[in-house]
Amino acid sequence: MKILIKAEAAATIIELANFVEAKNTKGSGKRFAVKFMKNISAQLNNFNKHLICKYPEFAKLKWKCFAYKNWIIAYQTEAKYIEIKVIIHGTLLNY
Repeated sequence: MKILIKAEAAATIIELANFVEAKNTKGSGKRFAVKFMKNISAQLNNFNKHLICKYPEFAKLKWKCFAYKNWIIAYQTEAKYIEIKVIIHGTLLNY
């Protein structure tokens, strides 16, 4: 199934990659972003096992969530694609 990434989620990945790049060797940010997306994509291959998010704001929208390391990935499934809505650090979800 095709995976789409909303601008907000893509911006998070770019910010993370830029941070990694600034703290490490040249090219490390790009490698981080590729690995991050590869792991997220692998998790999304099993999207049927994910539940509706526990975070109330996301649950109202019927988004599904899963955790990857300290990050929460919220997404919505459609007939022909999965759309990643938000990537947020777990500590930022106050509920």
